[in-house]
Amino acid sequence: MEDQREYIQKVCREGDSDFGLPYKIIPKQPISVNMSRSALRNVYLMEFHPSLAVAARIPEALKHAYWELYHVHKPDTVTEMIVMERKLLDCAVREWDRMPAMGTSYSAQVQKDLFSDVFVEDPLFICGIAHSLMEQEDDVSSRKPKKEKHVDTVKLMGRLMEALTVRHRLMDAAWEAEILSKLYRRMSIDIGFDEYHLFLRFVQFEFATHKDDAGKPPPVFITAIQEDDTTVDRFVPNNLYLGVHELDEGHVGRFSFRSRDGVLQIMKSKSLENLQVILMTQVVHKNCLIASVQLADVCLPARDDIMVGQKSMLTVEETKSEKSSTTAMTGTSMATQGNTLASKLTSVQMTKGRSPEAFVSIQLEKVPSRDLMLNDYLAQKQKMGMILKNPEEVEKLKRSLLRDFCRRFMNRMSQYSLRSQIIAYYNSLLGLLREFPNIRDTYFMLGEPNEFHKKRKMDDVAGLTPDPRNMKKRPRRVLSQDGTTVLNIWFIPHHSEALIMYKRMEDEQCCRALGFHLQIVSALHDIVQYLCAHSKLGSSHARLGSRKMEFVSADWGGTEGIGAELREIQKQIDNLEEKTSPEHIATCLSMRREVMFLEYDTSVRFSMRDTFLSTGNVNAYRTITKNIHFALPALSNVDVPSLFCTYFNVPEPFEARDFRAMELYPWRSFIARNGPYPLHFWQWQQIEYNMQMCLSGLKDVDRHVANGEILGVSLLMEDVLQSGYHDMSNITADDDSELEQDLSKSQSIKGTPKPSRPGTSLSKADSTKDLPQEGSGGKLVPKKQLSRTQQPIESYKLLKLFLMLWKRLEVFKAEWGQRKLSTEEINNSVLYRDFCKLYKTEILFPILQSVARRYGQGELYEGMVSDVEPLVAPQGASEIEIKMRQLVKLCESLEEHMIHEVQKKLSRELNLLLTERAREEGALPTDLWKKPAMKESFTIARPHIAEQFSTQLFTDIKETDTEYIFRKDHFNSCLLHLDGAVMARERSNFESYTMYYENLLRQHHQLLYQKEQELKQVRDQLRSAQNDTLVEVQCQLADQSHDLLMEITALRAKVAEMREISLTQERDMRERIKEEYDSLVQNLFASAFDLKAKFDEFREDLHNDVKSKISEVRSEAVMDMAKLKERGGGLTDEEMLQRNLSKAHQIREIQKENHSLNVLMLKMKAMNNWKQKHTKEMVSARLTEARRSCDRSKKQCIEIRLVAEEEVILRRQQLVALRKAFSEISMECSDAKKEIEKETKVKEEKSHAAMQKARSQRQLEIARQANMEKIISELEMKEKELHSLSDEHHKVSKLQQMSSDKVKKEAEHIRKHLTHERGLKLDAFSRVDELQTQIYDIESGMFSRAQTSFGYPASVATSYKSKPRSASPSKHRALSRGTMSSSGIWPPPIIWPPNRAMTPDVAGYYHHPNNVDLSKIQRPKTVAGRLRSRIADQLINELDVPDTHETIMQLEQLQFQNLR
Repeated sequence: MEDQREYIQKVCREGDSDFGLPYKIIPKQPISVNMSRSALRNVYLMEFHPSLAVAARIPEALKHAYWELYHVHKPDTVTEMIVMERKLLDCAVREWDRMPAMGTSYSAQVQKDLFSDVFVEDPLFICGIAHSLMEQEDDVSSRKPKKEKHVDTVKLMGRLMEALTVRHRLMDAAWEAEILSKLYRRMSIDIGFDEYHLFLRFVQFEFATHKDDAGKPPPVFITAIQEDDTTVDRFVPNNLYLGVHELDEGHVGRFSFRSRDGVLQIMKSKSLENLQVILMTQVVHKNCLIASVQLADVCLPARDDIMVGQKSMLTVEETKSEKSSTTAMTGTSMATQGNTLASKLTSVQMTKGRSPEAFVSIQLEKVPSRDLMLNDYLAQKQKMGMILKNPEEVEKLKRSLLRDFCRRFMNRMSQYSLRSQIIAYYNSLLGLLREFPNIRDTYFMLGEPNEFHKKRKMDDVAGLTPDPRNMKKRPRRVLSQDGTTVLNIWFIPHHSEALIMYKRMEDEQCCRALGFHLQIVSALHDIVQYLCAHSKLGSSHARLGSRKMEFVSADWGGTEGIGAELREIQKQIDNLEEKTSPEHIATCLSMRREVMFLEYDTSVRFSMRDTFLSTGNVNAYRTITKNIHFALPALSNVDVPSLFCTYFNVPEPFEARDFRAMELYPWRSFIARNGPYPLHFWQWQQIEYNMQMCLSGLKDVDRHVANGEILGVSLLMEDVLQSGYHDMSNITADDDSELEQDLSKSQSIKGTPKPSRPGTSLSKADSTKDLPQEGSGGKLVPKKQLSRTQQPIESYKLLKLFLMLWKRLEVFKAEWGQRKLSTEEINNSVLYRDFCKLYKTEILFPILQSVARRYGQGELYEGMVSDVEPLVAPQGASEIEIKMRQLVKLCESLEEHMIHEVQKKLSRELNLLLTERAREEGALPTDLWKKPAMKESFTIARPHIAEQFSTQLFTDIKETDTEYIFRKDHFNSCLLHLDGAVMARERSNFESYTMYYENLLRQHHQLLYQKEQELKQVRDQLRSAQNDTLVEVQCQLADQSHDLLMEITALRAKVAEMREISLTQERDMRERIKEEYDSLVQNLFASAFDLKAKFDEFREDLHNDVKSKISEVRSEAVMDMAKLKERGGGLTDEEMLQRNLSKAHQIREIQKENHSLNVLMLKMKAMNNWKQKHTKEMVSARLTEARRSCDRSKKQCIEIRLVAEEEVILRRQQLVALRKAFSEISMECSDAKKEIEKETKVKEEKSHAAMQKARSQRQLEIARQANMEKIISELEMKEKELHSLSDEHHKVSKLQQMSSDKVKKEAEHIRKHLTHERGLKLDAFSRVDELQTQIYDIESGMFSRAQTSFGYPASVATSYKSKPRSASPSKHRALSRGTMSSSGIWPPPIIWPPNRAMTPDVAGYYHHPNNVDLSKIQRPKTVAGRLRSRIADQLINELDVPDTHETIMQLEQLQFQNLR
């Protein structure tokens, strides 16, 4: 705002009267526009800034950026969407605050010549240039005819406007190139390349050398440069340069908008062509940067892992891409050799996440075209020879070479643009199919990274050859290697393959193949988008909330419907005449896409809305009407203007899509029809959003109705295909004669005029232009039963014709209905029923009768038709024919209505004119001037100002044959009377207007007072009702709050209990398990102890048995030993043996006793263990029961405590509420008491005032009667005094008159006496002057004789004698008067003639040829001059005329004082 104010102040420094300049800002009364308080700053009341209109496009740009981010990051919840949008807005504000000035990255000279606003941004300077150029043109073409002068002027202004427009476009292109250069540098570093690939070293034409390898394209695989970069120039300048400065600086690239001379130089035709070439090179450079950045951007890896190929391989890394891309990360290129390079590329990919094959070296792309241009220049230089000595011829040659360079380079860079679009479409398609994995895996084939070098022979044209012995897979290519054969449209190549396909072909052939590829994939992408979006329309989002929808409704087709449509597409391709032709397949898919979106548009815009209105569902009708206003234009081919074409619209009456506009205004037409950002990818993902937006807000039941309408339109289209083409040529001007005869009666009854002509050919050419024609007669070829599968292109042409015809018919129907029902919109069921009834009766039924008679079924449509009975088309009649006849009928009705309205308007205007001319009354014809909206009528007297003026003017006039002559005073008197009459008329009008306005204000004041009283009463009632409602609502809220508090308390207790249970659940489970297994453990312990006891007993028994066996063995051994000894005869150790045996028996007895004791001890130990176990079980059971009872008691205690606390809180709240209510009631009571006291006091004061007023009135009456007599007497006395004073005043006035006459006579006498004296003095002065002249003559004669006596030459003396005398007094006086008046002082002072010099002029002596010094012989001067000056001063003082008026006034004052 501040910049605009400074700009307007600078522009309007000389006023704002010139056409086209902005209005000067009046800094008074700041206001806020459209709201009570301005969000940014206030503006002045008369402040307008049309150049800020582009600010209204900022929200649209932010919305576009938001949707880009949305499709990249795909937030799952509403909170994430809001956070993302907030970050976007913060980023936008930050960028806005930090935005540098335009062109800061360019060199200082470029900033001065192009971006400087010193001269060219000032409209006054540009207007001055235009005026000077027009003056020059007028001087040159002064003898040309006037028409040629106008043509030359228009051409001149056109050149000036073209120069300014080209500068604007050049600045935009340079600014965009500056931003893109920063992105390109960062991108090149991220990929692993250096930034010098952006720049091209300047080579002058004059110093260029011929290159044999000129035009050699860069390597197919850009990664080869990383290994060998000797072909790249490492030139990196300090600043950016314009695109033309990389090619030429001396001739074409020289321009300047900084000064007047620079602009005048550009205005020349050759310089303007140079400027256009500069713009071309800069735009080409900008487009090159856009293509490079987009290509690298769309080749980013996907953020989600996807299935790759048939092996179901996952991507290496999951990243967050900057754009909507779903391709996998590529590996190293097959063309690069060596493990070192492979490891380098792998590391770059893992760190940066970008594919190096996607990099575009602008330097390497420019060099071939630049070398070809320089070679062409050298060849032309040899041919032209001396012609190039002329600088204009050099500029002309360079311009043509630069244009050729731009065409070659743009043809080369268009390949990268096409590749980026193809990859972007495939990325979007993969992102869409990620939600439908079954469709992706069943119908599509996904490419693998670097698959291009793994292709087999069967992946080319050979793969299409059928082989009955083997089952082949489809080729893994979309088009063949030469781009002339379609192999498999269901193959989705990896972006590494899309980057190098068709790259070995020629540039033109490569662009052609990529163009066909792009047409096929774009149409297929849109079709799949539509099918997937259509399958989701039946899924209600109300049940999902913020979750992602993971299913589709079967009612809307589901995944089976998508698969069926895709299979149908393949069948249609197989049935084409040339089923492998890219052009035919692209045409088929494009037409199918158009028909699909037209079908959906027709269903939503007309069928659904009509159904909702017919069923009375007005809410659904309004919802869908509101939605389609925003959604359907985005699904159609409506022209969407760019965000930057606010001031560059296509001039009317052209539109952006007109071919004529494209020829005359190509750039304006381009930016006015290709979306908000014409060079950016279209937001394809919005198809699903817009389709769902059409049906948003509908209930589930209404969605089923919408689904039925879409199916109904599809069935109707199938019927149209079954009927096929019909001969429409019979709908001509001579047709429907029977229809006219049948309708003549109804028309005469209803009063509708007959059509101006029987038929019309409107829309026939447009409707049938795409259909096949037969010969030159223009008749359609009759066909029957077209099939989408067998004849796809013909079928879609017919369906497109039908849908376009239907849309036109609905538009005319709506207009006809609104005109018939006299309403602006048919938006309710009542109006719709009336419309249907009228349309059926007046349009549809007569047309069906006519068609039925043509088919021989006229008896089926005889008689009147009821309102509820549906009308059925005759058997064999085509829907297209019926709709065509309806459209023709509606067009004729519209033409009749327009003609009738024009006739009515002409008749009304003519009647008004005749009536006004024939009127002879004295009032104005206000009734003829009234507009239809005026209801009141009033009479105004007719003014006769002009008649009176003419009558008065012609009263005193002299008439001749050729002219009228009147006196000046007579004309002035007539004008005076005219002025009086006009002022009287204006006064009368003003009085009438003020009277009317006052009455109107008084009436409105009364109405306003009445409304205010009513409003006050209503407000009081509303306030009382609100108070009652508030009390009731508060009571209900209190009850509900109490219930809710109780429920919350119970829930809190339950939550606390559940929380405690959850905390102690594990412990309780362990205790429960312990309790369950405790008895088992005890039993196990008891069993273990029993077993141990039994083992101990068994051990004791075993020991006892062993010992008994040992004793027995010993005894037997002793006996055996004794027997042996007896045999041997030895008796020495027998006693010892017996003794040992006895001891053994004793020990054995002791062991037996010990054994019995051990057994007894073990039994006692087992009994003790059993008793102890039983006792522990009893104690643990009792302890568990006691613990449980304790826990139950604690819970009950806590519950009782919580309930008590809640009751205490409730009681406290109730107490607080009661106290508050009591305080409010007490305050209200005190207020009521105060009001009652105030009212009583006011009443008492009013009564007291009334009494005082009555008492004062009585006293005033008494005083008034008493004073009346006194006043009357005083008036009589004052009247007598007034009479006496008037007599005295009369006498004084007479005396004053006499004295004034006397004074005037004396003054006249004195004036005459002074005049006589002045004449005498002037005569004396002239006499003195004559005497002085005689004295001078005598002295000059004596002096001349003296000179001759001294011997001076005679010539000197003669020169003195020949000098003229002093001029006469009159001449001197005139000279002096002229000199003083020229000084600027007025009135000029009176200067008397100068004093005559008493000595002659001796100036000639100083110029004597002998250089004789004669100054010594001059006669000394006298003082006569001073004497004459004193005499003149005295005479002038005496001649001063006294001020007689002042003297007279003084005398009158003295006389008046004497009288007093």
